[in-house]
Amino acid sequence: MSLPSQATEFYSLASIRMQIESFIMDYPYSSPYPPRFQLGKLDSRLRLKACSEPLSIEFARRNMVSGNTAILARCPQESAWKIHLPVTIDVFDDVLVAAKPLLKGQFIDTSAVRFQKQNITRLKNGYYSRDSNLGQLESRRNLAQGTVLTPASLSPRLLVHSGQQVTLVLDYNGMQIRSTGEALRSASLGEVVKVRNSQSLKIVEGVVSGEAQVRVNL
Repeated sequence: MSLPSQATEFYSLASIRMQIESFIMDYPYSSPYPPRFQLGKLDSRLRLKACSEPLSIEFARRNMVSGNTAILARCPQESAWKIHLPVTIDVFDDVLVAAKPLLKGQFIDTSAVRFQKQNITRLKNGYYSRDSNLGQLESRRNLAQGTVLTPASLSPRLLVHSGQQVTLVLDYNGMQIRSTGEALRSASLGEVVKVRNSQSLKIVEGVVSGEAQVRVNL
């Protein structure tokens, strides 16, 4: 893009707008889709001195790069001008939604969900994208078909339930020793749980390693 000539008395407002629009479109959002935005209008009465250097353009607040935010554009020359321009930016991504009605406690597998393009700027409660790990999750409550799945609507699936008979697995000197016990609380994968050994009646502590299975380390 050509810069205004030194002989030009005022900077082209159309050029400022074009440079800001290019900045927004080229910003590295974590999204496979281009953003949509609505840029505020520049006051046609503005008379900004010509600038021989490329404009410096950035978000007015670096932690607000989408939604209702603002752009700061300035001429980097000494004693030059700067302007703030409001902008609303919508960013899109493929997020997980319920492919069918889900019941409370239902395990989340590939048949239960599908991806749908959504304006993630509006998803204030979070969402799950293609990079999310959905292993061992279940629904916290009944969810209607098409509902966007959020961290608040899903929870780790309980693999051990309070009062349940579980298998205790102990690795000792290269051998694997198994026994049974009663779980004293419910827990999900990777959580620590206490179990009462069925034979010794001693309470041991281990980590949930599978369905009704607790691994104990000495």
